[in-house]
Amino acid sequence: MLPSIDDPTRSDAVGAQLDSEISSLQAQILALKSQRKLQVATILSSRHTKATLTRLRASQRPTPHSESQSVPTDTTPLLAAATAQRAHKQENLYRACAGITTFRVQDPDPNAVDGGKVLGIRIDVSSVGKFIKPYYIMLNKPWPGTELLRVHRHTVPASIPLTALVERYLPSGKGSVAMGEENPGGKKQDLRRFVRALRKEVVGYHNRTSVIKGLRREFKLDEKESKKGKSREKVITDISAADAEAKQVRIEWADGRIGRVVIDEKGEVKQCVIIGEDGRDGETERRVLAGSMEGIGERMREGMY
Repeated sequence: MLPSIDDPTRSDAVGAQLDSEISSLQAQILALKSQRKLQVATILSSRHTKATLTRLRASQRPTPHSESQSVPTDTTPLLAAATAQRAHKQENLYRACAGITTFRVQDPDPNAVDGGKVLGIRIDVSSVGKFIKPYYIMLNKPWPGTELLRVHRHTVPASIPLTALVERYLPSGKGSVAMGEENPGGKKQDLRRFVRALRKEVVGYHNRTSVIKGLRREFKLDEKESKKGKSREKVITDISAADAEAKQVRIEWADGRIGRVVIDEKGEVKQCVIIGEDGRDGETERRVLAGSMEGIGERMREGMY
């Protein structure tokens, strides 16, 4: 039996409970829809499904004397969906197995260096089970008489240390040596290591940002406040990246504590400092330092509830 709505406090509690139940049901609906979509995609991409649909379509073909030859059969939409799903699956397979691909581009500018020859590099990265927009780097050879490469154009965000990677793996200053040339005393360019290091930085950046977004969802920091009643009081008020590369995470508690977490390239928590009104919180710091960023939310909740 629900409490009387005459009491404002009980009314707020009932509203908060109903909001929580509605949010839980909505999350279950989204999970079921996602599962249904996955199951449909799996069935449509099966070879047995294609063979069955092909046989059904052949049995539904109109006779030569029929007037409905242009009318699509019942299996036509399913065959079209199956074909599209197989193409999508094949593309994802290529992008997953070959995260780095190269291609040639011809610069249309008649005054372009090296006859307009440009080497393009495409970097594919997946985040939270989905492929994000690819990154592109365009390289050319602007110096006559040498095979040294230079970054001509790119779509890499500013949060990736591209300049530092170029200086390390694609030096173009005095004494630099192009790939394939022999000069023991010079700084040799290494395109392969440059691309690998760049993709590692891109993957690490997106992994860190996805973990931060996951923590915000876990502590319900992006949810709107309930209009029907008071929602559950938040213990943590904000979790955000403290720098452009998302290698440092800032955490703010409702009681005034502020924490700074430093993450290494592998996603492990390297350093942590949490300061409140009474000084450093060593107990929470030890919980945060006891693993990677992926389980930091669960470790922090151990000391809350």
